[in-house]
Amino acid sequence: MLVCSVQVALSEGCKPGHLRPLYFLKTMGACAFDPETLSFAGSPVEQAMCLMRGMDATRNLAPPLDRLPVALAGRIGESTGLPSREVLSAYLSKQDLEWDFAAYLWQPLSRAHDNDPDAPMARYFVIHDTSGPNYGHRAFPEDIDVNPKINNLKSFVCADEWGKAHVVINRSGDMLVDHDLSIPWRETKFEQAAEFGGALKGLFLHTELIQPRRTAGRGGDGHSPDPAFSAAQYDRLALLYVIASVRAGQWLIPAFHAALDADIRNGHDDPLNFDIESFANGLDRLVEKLGRPGEIQAAHQ
Repeated sequence: MLVCSVQVALSEGCKPGHLRPLYFLKTMGACAFDPETLSFAGSPVEQAMCLMRGMDATRNLAPPLDRLPVALAGRIGESTGLPSREVLSAYLSKQDLEWDFAAYLWQPLSRAHDNDPDAPMARYFVIHDTSGPNYGHRAFPEDIDVNPKINNLKSFVCADEWGKAHVVINRSGDMLVDHDLSIPWRETKFEQAAEFGGALKGLFLHTELIQPRRTAGRGGDGHSPDPAFSAAQYDRLALLYVIASVRAGQWLIPAFHAALDADIRNGHDDPLNFDIESFANGLDRLVEKLGRPGEIQAAHQ
């Protein structure tokens, strides 16, 4: 259950003032992307087991998962079990998210090839963390989930003129919308690779979770808080996943930034220490709640 305050900020006019550098691939990635079908190898569940993995203790990509929680394995790639737009809209209104999310439920997601109407709709729900602020060798503050310096969403408004992602979630569960889910956006090196010629722009949706870091070992930023993410963040992430899947008409394929950029020089490690079970449990709780529309309506009156 969400116990955080409900705040959403909409970031207007994120318009890049310069070009991003091109990246070049040596392989089609750890999960074998097919440029013809614009998808990774395997069934949707198999793709998720490959894509939902982070870095191991040696800072290399961990092996593919051998299983997913039932809440994910029973849904990914399916069109059944989605809540209706009407029920989800009522729930979002109750959460004071009507104008930021409910108003767009009847619009499709972005499409590949920079919203080419004949291209596939977004398939991948990519999870990131901000990897900052970096506390170096200092201890994390005890009030990490409510600390205003850590959780200030204004820091992510059109960062570097680009906007950090579609949505940024702080540790209290408040959200910044940099781009609606219908806006094609690229936030990984893999998507920006020169080999694709822009074809992947719109195929991936991006959510950033605020996570401060500390210095690990001889350097770097490999220490996350414990727990790495708050319960409010997992709940909000589950809500965004439901919103995106309802707009797509099927349950999207979750992915980690780390898995997408694993074969690219200076690829990222995020989301570091993400707990898939917590995400799946939050999804189950939310879907169960949305299955009781009478209670949502009563609470909204």
